[in-house]
Amino acid sequence: MGGHKVYLRTGEYENGSVGEIFIDMHKEGAAFRSLMNNFAIAISIALQYGVPLEEFVEAFTFTRFEPSGVVEGNDSIKMATSILDYLFRELAVSYLGRNDLAHVQAEDLEPDSIGRGSEEDDLVAKASQVALDVVERYASQGYMRSNLMVLNGGKTSVIQSSSKDTGLPSANFGQSNEITAPSLTKALPQVSGKSNTVDNKLEAIREARKKGYEGDACRECGNFTLVRNGTCMKCLACGASSGCS
Repeated sequence: MGGHKVYLRTGEYENGSVGEIFIDMHKEGAAFRSLMNNFAIAISIALQYGVPLEEFVEAFTFTRFEPSGVVEGNDSIKMATSILDYLFRELAVSYLGRNDLAHVQAEDLEPDSIGRGSEEDDLVAKASQVALDVVERYASQGYMRSNLMVLNGGKTSVIQSSSKDTGLPSANFGQSNEITAPSLTKALPQVSGKSNTVDNKLEAIREARKKGYEGDACRECGNFTLVRNGTCMKCLACGASSGCS
């Protein structure tokens, strides 16, 4: 993290809960390294005397001091504001199931995670509902007879039912009750157009995730093409950064 190696080891009880921690560092002076070792001893004694790990997580996460920055070699934690922030994020994720403190969820590490986000599921559900609404709008919800429907010249005429078959008086549908085919076909291009719009939006979401876009707008050009560049953000459209070099 920030060019420094941090080693975190834990001792556990038989039930799997953490009972002590050991912190070691590389490329640090003797004073700071000894300070972190003694801090780990203090935390271990507190854990053994019954202080919940949750209390330490709430107290030391989001603390800020150097070294800080990008975390390498960890699957779920990618950024940390300090060594203590990283250590207690890791303990919270590993022992408390606090995935809200991780930057990458466990299911996002699966090979089929790209393109299967909640936004895509919502779009597919909305598209299906739109198509169903259009079909229901032009479909009969009442009593259905096995009448023969004949399409002739863009119009649909209804053949009268025989009163001998149904036991009901036959109905005569005149010109005023004819259903024109163009009124029904107008709905079909609308469904197709909305489906194509949903497909294009899903493809754009997949492409943005592959390129690493964060979803924030650039202050200079306004494009949503900001990507992570170390501890800062860089715009791929105009090259502007968030203030870091």
